[in-house]
Amino acid sequence: MKNVYINAAHSSFSPGGVWGKRTEHKDAVRFSEKLKRELLKYDICCEIFSGSIWNGFSNDDMILSFHRDGNMKNTEKYGASVLVPKNADAEIQYDAFRLLSALTGDMGFRNRGVHTFTEKSPFKSIEKSGSRNTFIFTLGFMDKDCDNRILDKNSDVLVKLFAYRLNKILKERENEDNA
Repeated sequence: MKNVYINAAHSSFSPGGVWGKRTEHKDAVRFSEKLKRELLKYDICCEIFSGSIWNGFSNDDMILSFHRDGNMKNTEKYGASVLVPKNADAEIQYDAFRLLSALTGDMGFRNRGVHTFTEKSPFKSIEKSGSRNTFIFTLGFMDKDCDNRILDKNSDVLVKLFAYRLNKILKERENEDNA
């Protein structure tokens, strides 16, 4: 693994979804900054950036992008999910599942699953990142109080679980490369 990059969705100039006083960008930045601090405990250095995922990443780089969802039309939808490139192999899909499971479960969001990029996806930049290790996570729905409570009250626990799982995945890949 070359580098780990954390994409805190959108920017202060283009905040993404807005629900009351919440913005998608602020929620993503808060989560991303906590994750970066937790990853440093495992000696995993990473860089946070905002805005679109650009091309030029190495195939070995890992990109973790965090967003919030919002679906004012369908009150039944809530929970977290992850999007991977359409050409993601079984290893990438399994890693996505493992990372998503850190955000779901007893303390976390409802699991909405691992999905692959489609032409209808709003995340077209995932295909041009240049890295096969690109994961786009949705941290619940901004218009759902249950998802907002989880993000506000349990984010420290979720970040610790996510960092633990990511560290385990990176160590396994390192061991495979050294074998």
